[in-house]
Amino acid sequence: MNLLKFMEEFPTEESCKHHFRHQREQEGVVCKRCGSTKHWWLQVKWQWQCTECDTRTTLKSGSIMEGSKVPVRTWYLAMAFMTFSKKTISAAELQRQLNHPKYDTVWRLMHKIRSAMGKRDALYQLEGSIEYDDAYLSTTTSKHQKLKRGRGSQRKTKVAVMAESIPLEDMQSGRKYKQCRYFKMKVKSQMKRSKRVSVKKVSSLPTRAPVM
Repeated sequence: MNLLKFMEEFPTEESCKHHFRHQREQEGVVCKRCGSTKHWWLQVKWQWQCTECDTRTTLKSGSIMEGSKVPVRTWYLAMAFMTFSKKTISAAELQRQLNHPKYDTVWRLMHKIRSAMGKRDALYQLEGSIEYDDAYLSTTTSKHQKLKRGRGSQRKTKVAVMAESIPLEDMQSGRKYKQCRYFKMKVKSQMKRSKRVSVKKVSSLPTRAPVM
C-alpha cells in the first residue's frame, strides 16, 4: 500500500476507527475484569460491554493507543509514514508531516510503535542461509545537542542486519536469483566486517524496522 492508497482507504477519523474496531474483534477483545471474550458493541459510546460482568472496554484500551488522546487516524498516519519508505524518518520530520504541535507527543508515539513492532518481529525466526551485513540508520537527536561528524555522528546508529537468503532458479530461463523472506536488525556498539553465514536456525533479533 502506498500513501495515495492509504488516503483512499482511510480518509476520515471514523473510517480508521471502524477499521481498528474490526481488527480488534478479529483478534478477540478480552475483558480486563473477568477475562470473558463475549461482548456487546455500544456504537454510541464506541465501547465494548462484557456480557458477563458489564465492564466496558474502550476502543484504544489494551492497545498501544491506550491512554492517548491522539486521534486514531493520526496513529494510522504515523505508521504509514514510518513504513512506506525504506529510509527512516525522524520524530521532527514526522511531527512536520502530521502537523502536530508537540514534538514530545510524536516522539512517544514513534517509540510505542517501534516497541510494538519489535515484539511482533520477535515471533519470527531466520532459517537456512543467512546473509549478514552492517548498516547505519538515522537517529533522533536533541535540537540543542552538539553533533559529531562522520561515522561517529550521533545522528547515525550502527546496526547489524541479518537476512534470509533463499537461492531460487527460473525453470524456463535458468536465471538464478535470491529471495528474502524475513530480516532482522539489531543495534550494535562496534562495527565488524560483513560476512555470510549458513545456519539451520537463528534466534530472533529485535528489529527497529516497523511493518504495517
